[in-house]
Amino acid sequence: MKKNILIGGIAVVIAIGITTGFIVVPMLTQTQTTDVREPSWPWPTYGWITSTPEEQNMSSSILTDMEFYILSEEIPIDSITIIKNGYLVYEEYYKDYLINPDKNFTTTWVLHDNTQKHYIWSCTKSIISLLIGIAIDHGFIDNTSQTFYEFFPERWNATYDARKLNITIEHLLRMESGMSGATAPPYPPVYGYDYLQRLLAIPLFQSPGDPYEVTWDSYTSAGVTLLSAILNRTTGRLTWDFAQEYLFDPLGIPKENMRWGNTSNIEPYNLTINYGGSSIAMYPQDLAKIGYLCLNNGTWDGTQIVSSDWIERSQTDYPGAVAYGYLWWLSYGVSPSYYLAGGANGQKIVVVNDIDMVIILTAHGDKLQDTLINSYIIASAIT
Repeated sequence: MKKNILIGGIAVVIAIGITTGFIVVPMLTQTQTTDVREPSWPWPTYGWITSTPEEQNMSSSILTDMEFYILSEEIPIDSITIIKNGYLVYEEYYKDYLINPDKNFTTTWVLHDNTQKHYIWSCTKSIISLLIGIAIDHGFIDNTSQTFYEFFPERWNATYDARKLNITIEHLLRMESGMSGATAPPYPPVYGYDYLQRLLAIPLFQSPGDPYEVTWDSYTSAGVTLLSAILNRTTGRLTWDFAQEYLFDPLGIPKENMRWGNTSNIEPYNLTINYGGSSIAMYPQDLAKIGYLCLNNGTWDGTQIVSSDWIERSQTDYPGAVAYGYLWWLSYGVSPSYYLAGGANGQKIVVVNDIDMVIILTAHGDKLQDTLINSYIIASAIT
């Protein structure tokens, strides 16, 4: 059976259900903190302030229609979180919700509620993008034109393709390093195996910086883990530790609210690296803070966490790219437009600038998510 967290507009949804004959579903006890204190609005450092959809000029009835659509189409959603005008207006979790028991829907995926961190897979890449921008802002890195081997000259191997010497931070951010995603080694590695060296040995399928489309060949977690290695080398600490001080702590995301996998210690280099392409787990409300930072051009409660220029570059479609910025996906052919962090099986942080909205989806499959985003969630705010 479906279980709801009734906040703000959801209470309105249930009231509508009672008057129209819908089934009223049980409430899931909220255990993740939603602070009802008034922070210096609209900054949710200590927790999101809730509101109803109607108070933020949204339609609860369209969101109710969305729930019936999820049911009828058996969409494998774990949670939906919507931030509008800085308020938490919708939050729904689907633990123990088997979509339609009459059809014997089953899954081996661990369904989540609001007490569980959710793996966000390649949404991790977009967080790495923010961290590179922060590292440049603070002078740890000079610019995106620097090559990987400027930071790791000792890792060059004369047997490598010489074109690899030209791989820059810019190339890695735009998925145009030329490294083949189809031949990247698996992870997590066996203890003691030099994962970084394995990444550097990946063959090139084209020269760095050549015109490209983000495809199975060019889309690779390997290159983003190289960015994590650069952060490690330039800041002198694990990427997660750097992120905690410069990104997560200012947003009110404590370390215990996360998990982030890393390589085993690499001998003889004494180097441990947080994976750049995946392996973060977070709560949806904390993911919404990442989106809200981006929505506000890198500013958080009067502090510039990452430069507005970096946020702009992150959502810019570069020559030769198709709907891809600095490790962020860009919408194509829809209005209003948006950009998003996207992870395997339907994890998304969606930033819709024009209507002041952030959408968080966690899931165990990406079926019909474009429809949920465009035809229901965004539509509920522009109807």
